[in-house]
Amino acid sequence: MKVKRVNMGMFYVMTILSVMFWLTIATAFAQTTEITQTEAAKTEIQETEKPTVLQPALADIKGITIGMTADEVKDKLGKAKSSDATGFYYVFSDEESMQITLDADKKVRVVAMFYIDDEAAAPKYEDIFGADAKVEKQGNGRIYNLVRYPDAGYWVAYDRIMVEDEPMITVTMQKMLQTTDSKQ
Repeated sequence: MKVKRVNMGMFYVMTILSVMFWLTIATAFAQTTEITQTEAAKTEIQETEKPTVLQPALADIKGITIGMTADEVKDKLGKAKSSDATGFYYVFSDEESMQITLDADKKVRVVAMFYIDDEAAAPKYEDIFGADAKVEKQGNGRIYNLVRYPDAGYWVAYDRIMVEDEPMITVTMQKMLQTTDSKQ
């Protein structure tokens, strides 16, 4: 009976993972392409001051970095569980899987690592955002944060939710879109 629960549970979890993955990408896309007048005013003020450059604490996930070629990914991780021209899906165990999306140049654009019911294997919030990062739990126990690192060229998101009293953690790195305003 346990085997059936795990199979249905995996189907349920993978469905949730897919929905969360695409919602995270859509949200980040909308937020990344938007520039406000307030940001433009801050830029004018900061021109006289030397701004502090925000550096990401997370540079890779399982050795995979933004901008790696598809061949470098295959050399690092081996054969994917499934793949096509747009990316790879790896399953490392029942508790760990990774989705990698490639851009038009066949380079890594998105890396999303999923940890299901194995908090010991998942990186801690502080590992992702630094020791001084403040954790804000929502009422339902969810922990979510997304930080953009323009100088590094990508953003990092951490999402921890509870599914049937089991934790599910998603860590995502995504290349930031370059707009004409951001190239100046």
